[in-house]
Amino acid sequence: MSNFKPISFNTILIFWVFSSVFFGCNTRQNTSVEFEENEKYDGPDKAAEFQTKRTKDPALGYVPRERLMKAIEQTEDSKILSTRFISAFGNWTERGPNSDAVGPSSGNTRANSGIASGRSRAVLVDAADATNNTVFMGSVAGGLWKTTDVSASPATWTLVNDFFVNMAISSICQDPTNANTMYFSTGESYFNADAAKGDGVFKSTDHGVTWAQLSSTVGTNYDYCSRILCDASGNVYVSTRTGVYRSTNGGTSWTTITPSGLTSSRFSDMELSSTGRLHVSSGDFQTCEYRYTSSPSTVTSATWTSPASGYPSSTIRIELGCEGNTLYALPSDGTLAVPTCQVPTIYKSTDGGANWAATTGQPTAGWASGQAWYALAVDIDPTNANNVIVGGLEPYKTTDGGATWTKIANWVGTAGQYVHADIHKITWVNANRVLFNSDGGLFYSNDGGTTIRDRNAGLRIKQFYSCAIHPSTTNYFLAGAQDNGSHQFSSAGLGSTVEVTGGDGAFVHIDQGQPSYQFTAYVYNQYRRSTDGGATWGNVNFSSTLGQFINPTDYDDAANIMYCAYSAGNYKRWTDPQTGATSANINITTFGGNTVSAVTVSPYTSNRVYFGTESDVGASKLCYVNSANTIASGSAATADISTGLPTNVYTNCIAVGSSDNNLMVCYTNYGVQQVWVSNNGGTSWTNIDGDLPDMPVYWCMFNPTNNAQAIIATETGVWVTLNINGASTAWFASPSFPTVRTDMLQYRPTDRIVAAATYGRGLWTQPTYSIVPLNNFNLKGKWVNDKNVELLWDYTPTAQGATLNIEESVDGYSFKNVGSLYQGYTNSYKYTLSPSASSLYYRIASNETNGLKKYSNTIKLNKTNTVVGLDVVTIYPNPTTNDINVAINFSAKGKATYSIKTLTGQQLWKKEEQISYVGNYTKHWGLNQLPAGNYLFTVQMGGETKSMKFNKQ
Repeated sequence: MSNFKPISFNTILIFWVFSSVFFGCNTRQNTSVEFEENEKYDGPDKAAEFQTKRTKDPALGYVPRERLMKAIEQTEDSKILSTRFISAFGNWTERGPNSDAVGPSSGNTRANSGIASGRSRAVLVDAADATNNTVFMGSVAGGLWKTTDVSASPATWTLVNDFFVNMAISSICQDPTNANTMYFSTGESYFNADAAKGDGVFKSTDHGVTWAQLSSTVGTNYDYCSRILCDASGNVYVSTRTGVYRSTNGGTSWTTITPSGLTSSRFSDMELSSTGRLHVSSGDFQTCEYRYTSSPSTVTSATWTSPASGYPSSTIRIELGCEGNTLYALPSDGTLAVPTCQVPTIYKSTDGGANWAATTGQPTAGWASGQAWYALAVDIDPTNANNVIVGGLEPYKTTDGGATWTKIANWVGTAGQYVHADIHKITWVNANRVLFNSDGGLFYSNDGGTTIRDRNAGLRIKQFYSCAIHPSTTNYFLAGAQDNGSHQFSSAGLGSTVEVTGGDGAFVHIDQGQPSYQFTAYVYNQYRRSTDGGATWGNVNFSSTLGQFINPTDYDDAANIMYCAYSAGNYKRWTDPQTGATSANINITTFGGNTVSAVTVSPYTSNRVYFGTESDVGASKLCYVNSANTIASGSAATADISTGLPTNVYTNCIAVGSSDNNLMVCYTNYGVQQVWVSNNGGTSWTNIDGDLPDMPVYWCMFNPTNNAQAIIATETGVWVTLNINGASTAWFASPSFPTVRTDMLQYRPTDRIVAAATYGRGLWTQPTYSIVPLNNFNLKGKWVNDKNVELLWDYTPTAQGATLNIEESVDGYSFKNVGSLYQGYTNSYKYTLSPSASSLYYRIASNETNGLKKYSNTIKLNKTNTVVGLDVVTIYPNPTTNDINVAINFSAKGKATYSIKTLTGQQLWKKEEQISYVGNYTKHWGLNQLPAGNYLFTVQMGGETKSMKFNKQ
């Protein structure tokens, strides 16, 4: 029986749970720049507690990860169904960034005009490429990427598969006996609070083109994997938070080989020497120990060897580097109660791990910058064991076996080399080539670390928490990114950004009346302000500890006041954000002592602000404060509108529709009803989850032109409903949006643009009128006799008086108008015409009174349709670079089965559909995840099978 759990085009089997939390608990300081970046270390216990609190099922007390798997599966199925509305849905515009640059007052300056992307922990240099130029790079929340020439500047990166945007790729390896076989492990194992939870091990047998989850690694033992390795015989080893496992049959089954007698079963590192010796490092916030074996393929839990002497102690983490019989160990110091997380002493073994001693020299004190529990790496030159590079905050190198060390790159500043802060992996490929994985992407050296340049252009993996839209400049946006600052967008479509402020990028705002005033934020209540349209920035810091880590705020464009979450039971009122730093902390008894987690300024009632809380003290609250600009602490001028809402939840967003009577609120917990609406200002509430998967919902908004429709940002992307209808509400996953956690939506009324900030795939935009489809604008047609064609469709315009033009084409590209209907009181239309040829294309164009123009799908009708039965009429465009449209003629009703196969017969995708209309249908499918090549599309119905070839470029 196969041990693969195949990934179909409509099912994603990978996910993360803990990626929805805002923490990145690193400590780094830079007092030489304007903006001091000092992320406080909160401890893995406190961080994990916050993380769980945000997304846990309150009834269970933990995060039920299996529900996210179901949510992802439902998302992909929904996208297939949604394509029947494809003409109305339209396509999202990816904004990226595909590269970035530092602004003049960012503070986080970079040498050599360096570019940053997003967090990366894994890299594989393809052994099948003798030049060492082909590289696979695994990001934490942005998927698996590949370049065929990492030496090029810039390198050309290709997203291997969209399925992997919802996972953390922690390590990649390749079978030395068969270069076509590759594995990667998933999950961030180091207890950072924004750690992404994985789902085991994935395998490719076609050189990384397609991947499948090993069903043998489904389960909690493989949720957080630190390393995966292949030995010279092709055996596979994986280290996790629960132990060490070996497979001798390509991942079909695994044997537990965790060394016995250890204090901890958490393994932070595993290394395989060129001598064949396997080394493992246990601990990870528990007592750290080390074992090795010279017989990894047969070792049992009882037959590992302990070091004879000198191995360092740690209760945090010890990272290993290995080349032949030379090993280096990097122990993080501190205690569980007070972890300073430095590496004051590096240790070395020259006899394969039996005996250890401190190196005679050490890098600059504090070189790991207090974050060695999280970002720590070491590797050795495979041609000279005296050459070693270590990394924490920044990289250091020795050329004399550890006697002296030199810093070879900086995370900030214009001197020397730039490598982004937080180095997770160093890969010394040969005597000259070195790769660095960090929180800012991938960096490359071709001279042993003397010259280092980024390879981040084209890696579109920024993790955005927030976004803001300029009111009048079409392509101007701001977005705040995890560990990568706040970015200024100005390109039409996919382009580069300017990192205008550094550190973690939190909530961002642009004054909609006076856009020269703009705001970004660092963690908690620390803000950055521009008064010149984003050209220069200053800082206003209220607190580095109070509020949420990524602190919810809202800006009142009319009164020019910023409202912020602050200490328990309070909000902060910043009364002069344009010019000063005057603020007050306002205690609201209605909050019940809870901490604010959502803030929304009413666009209709002056100085009314809606606040939602988490349930850290008592029942979570939703309320509004009138006269929020002047109210004193403890005042009673507030309204509790929580009645009827869940009480043990994390409130993440409050939305207002066309008036203060129309409200929506969403929650990020599993196991609760996540989306609620009110049409009476909060007096009563109705849940509208309907058929929405059980998953975190981060943001919500009404369709600005229709309170009966909604758009939400979720753990699996953007979803919409065409009709809010209580428990019967039907939701659709936006088909062209990536299946990735999405944190925020913002809207600009002048052009109806919505911006969506994703945590792993950057910023995306689309007009609301194509996000929320008008209705099922799906054209169907057939020949009813030898002379006439009958066309049928439904359509509801946004305004009365639309003209519906029937358009005809002989080639499917150039259309002419052959008839018109005027929109009346019906939404269903039928048109009969006598064509001039026996094979023609048709579509419907709606010309609305507000100037919008919409098109239905395009169908092709052959007069022979009436006799040939089932047929694949055409596939277009062909070749395709992204999506395909398939025109199919059905001569009977029944179940149709669609499939896509390689020309050698390997089935890659399959879908079934019940056909209820005889005639010509045009189907649409997104093929982002399909590799380039030639394929066969097949439809089966009854006893008939029809196929057509197509090419994906």
